[in-house]
Amino acid sequence: MNFYTLEYLVKTQSADLILRSAIIIILLAIVILTSFKFMKDRMKTRLRDISIGIVVLTFILLGIQVEHYTQNNRDFSQSHVLLKFIESVATDNNISPYNVMVNSMTLKDGIIVRYNDEDYTVHLNNDNNSYTLERTHVINHNVYINGEK
Repeated sequence: MNFYTLEYLVKTQSADLILRSAIIIILLAIVILTSFKFMKDRMKTRLRDISIGIVVLTFILLGIQVEHYTQNNRDFSQSHVLLKFIESVATDNNISPYNVMVNSMTLKDGIIVRYNDEDYTVHLNNDNNSYTLERTHVINHNVYINGEK
């Protein structure tokens, strides 16, 4: 079972988005350079073919990026709610938010919260404005924090 700390949740929110955006910018720069080179010497059709291939690849990556952007935007808003939830649990139990771990990257009913070496199941109300914690026990005690043992 994986548990995630507050620090891990904050770090991983935008790392994938930055990487994909950098790849798209590099591909667009390559397309521009090869287009200029092709315009300089129009007899070499190899550069045109390479440019067309890179443009197609860029459009495919842009489509994937748009899909991931909408998914990341939804996950970011849910993750933001999860961060507020972690801070609320920490405040209610007089502990640091960095000592609270959850087993999900989004806030939903039934996730497990761990603090003070004890596990609790979260029960949310219908509008996710309040919660109750019920002491629970995990079957598999091989717990990985942030994906590491």
